[in-house]
Amino acid sequence: MKIASTTLALILLAIALYRCVDSTRPATAVELTYVGTEKCKSCHQNEYDRYLSSDHFHAMDSASPHSVKGNFENATFISHGDTSFFYKKGDHYFVRTLDSTGKKKEFAISYTFGWKPLQQYLVQFSDGRIQTLPFCWDTRPVNEGGQRWFHIYGKENILPGDELFWTGINQNWNFMCADCHTTNYSKNYDFIANTYHSTWTESKVSCESCHGPASGHINWAGKKSMDDSLKGFAINISSKKVSWVFNKERGIAYPSQIEKNDMLIETCARCHARASRISDNYHHGASFLQTHIPSTINTNNYYEDGQIKEEDYEYGSFLQSKMYAQGVTCMNCHDPHTMQIKIQGNALCYSCHAPEKFDVVEHTHHEKNSSGATCVGCHMPVTNYMVIDGRRDHSIRIPRPDLSKNMDAPNACNKCHTDKTTEWITKFFTQWYGDKLPKQKTYGELSQLIAKNIPGSDAAWSELMTVANYPAIIKATALETNNRFYSQRSIDQINMQLKSNDPNLRLNALRAISPLPSTIAQPAVLPLLNDPALTVRREALNVLLPFYAELPQAGRQRFDAVMNEAITMERNLSDRPEGYLNQGILFAGTGKVDDAEQVYLLGINRFPKNSSLYMNLADLYRMKQNEAKVKEILDKGLQIFPRNGALHYALALWHVRKGDKKEGVAELQKAIQLEPSNAAFNYGYAVAMHDMEDAGKAIALLERFTKTYGNDPSIINGLISFYSDMKQQGKVEYYSKLRKDVFGY
Repeated sequence: MKIASTTLALILLAIALYRCVDSTRPATAVELTYVGTEKCKSCHQNEYDRYLSSDHFHAMDSASPHSVKGNFENATFISHGDTSFFYKKGDHYFVRTLDSTGKKKEFAISYTFGWKPLQQYLVQFSDGRIQTLPFCWDTRPVNEGGQRWFHIYGKENILPGDELFWTGINQNWNFMCADCHTTNYSKNYDFIANTYHSTWTESKVSCESCHGPASGHINWAGKKSMDDSLKGFAINISSKKVSWVFNKERGIAYPSQIEKNDMLIETCARCHARASRISDNYHHGASFLQTHIPSTINTNNYYEDGQIKEEDYEYGSFLQSKMYAQGVTCMNCHDPHTMQIKIQGNALCYSCHAPEKFDVVEHTHHEKNSSGATCVGCHMPVTNYMVIDGRRDHSIRIPRPDLSKNMDAPNACNKCHTDKTTEWITKFFTQWYGDKLPKQKTYGELSQLIAKNIPGSDAAWSELMTVANYPAIIKATALETNNRFYSQRSIDQINMQLKSNDPNLRLNALRAISPLPSTIAQPAVLPLLNDPALTVRREALNVLLPFYAELPQAGRQRFDAVMNEAITMERNLSDRPEGYLNQGILFAGTGKVDDAEQVYLLGINRFPKNSSLYMNLADLYRMKQNEAKVKEILDKGLQIFPRNGALHYALALWHVRKGDKKEGVAELQKAIQLEPSNAAFNYGYAVAMHDMEDAGKAIALLERFTKTYGNDPSIINGLISFYSDMKQQGKVEYYSKLRKDVFGY
């Protein structure tokens, strides 16, 4: 099949899709404008001077002799057998390295990115794309291993054509980086032309990045009027005045009242959270979830107990901490203008933790002033990202070597005692602290029990949801990952969280309720189409999409309005394949199959190496009963992705629909060989065996799966069904009880 014909046809197609929705944005009541950092300097010299030494000031700059730290004096760097060259022409900087086709080419350095402990470099292309080079300059002194070029992926060899190669979509500055390294950024992606016209007012994280546009503040200052509590700004991010009182017995200060400054925390979260930005339509004072989808502490990015694994930028960790629960904010520890901690060493912690109680050998069991006696060494261990950039874990947790030995999680003790086993460390740890440890199960213990899908898993999930002092982000994670615990108790918990004041809990409760039938999901979810947070409205759309045809008239009208909003949002995200996938899913789910086909075709043209686009287009042709097209698209996808289990599984179903069960079984076997732990593939194969009158083989397959990979609801349901057909009531009762004990229903 010819996926696309001419550039003109694609442009006409994009224009047609562009006109599907209204792209207007509501105007604000008072239009505040950005004035620039230099305007702030005239009245705030002290704050400005401190700001000059901050990472925020050096977040990004035009490449110049003033900003460039790296060696461009005809330097070379060899990575994975290939040599790149760094040189200057006058005051302009260049690199000669591999392009997207694998050929050597000269590129001009447009911008610097950061300043310590490393500096990256950006290249701008004619279509408005700005890409991050993989070669970084280590700005540390020589005696610390610095003053050298290194590759940001270390020993991993990223080849041209890979999404992680420096010209690929995962190294695209406009989408991945820009919002947190500039002020007043607008991506301005042109869906029709597939180009960027990105704009920003300052190449740095400036005063107005945090405080908001300052035109109103300047007017306020000029009038010398004190009747505006916000002083002309849209928001107030100052830390609230709270008195802290020491509990003498515990040696810990507690607030007289807990005053969480979510506006301050969320201002930082825009750049210090692992999150997906979904909208450019940000204004200071808006909810974080109006423009971003924050990551939960799932095991892709965090260890089983919530410690950082991948880079999390602090927010997701901090929300787990007891400090956040008591109203501590970023600014309690960090200077708001230098961004450095206010006091070096343990003295910073003395603000709330009495040194005579905690900075003593009786507590640390390490010699005073040693590395083992530092508060952060034990409670905020460092993990290196980008090879040399150390980041501290902001969950500020009690190290638990006694737990880490039995779960996928490190511990702070082994970070220092690298030559010792966890068992050796645990022996001393339990001697010192065994009777002082919290009695309540940790999140890690419960999450491990939940993940195992064994008797007690449903109860563990409910415990996480019902015990008040588990942090909200932990409850959000439990909701996000719940696609199997549906006892009445669990459903009640989900419904309760759909009404939570926390938009992140509402968002993830929607994810939890999505597998349930319309009779349960529809009445609970319809009101959330009016949620104030865009991310929540968007997720409500996903949940209700399978029930679109049965929505009441008023509900469908509201659904259509939110869908209009969502298509506008996804079009702005169509510099990535997800934008096309999500548009196609929405169009297909509402019966606009021709629009869905067009958007998938355009997506494949722009992102030919995204397997999900082929999957979705093939499934769309199945809906249109065009089986020839289904086969054509699946074959094309498998030419590019021969080891993609999902494509083999889809091809198996195509063969079954055509009546060729033998070929279908062969493709099912390929899918399982590629992804042996995939429950859906194994269940599908078992159904095929059962339909071919080999029930014994079907049952053996499913029982082998449960022994190898644990209990899965679809596998257990399959066993109940197959044994029921065979009139083996004892087995039916056994697996029914197992389902009840594990999944709650």
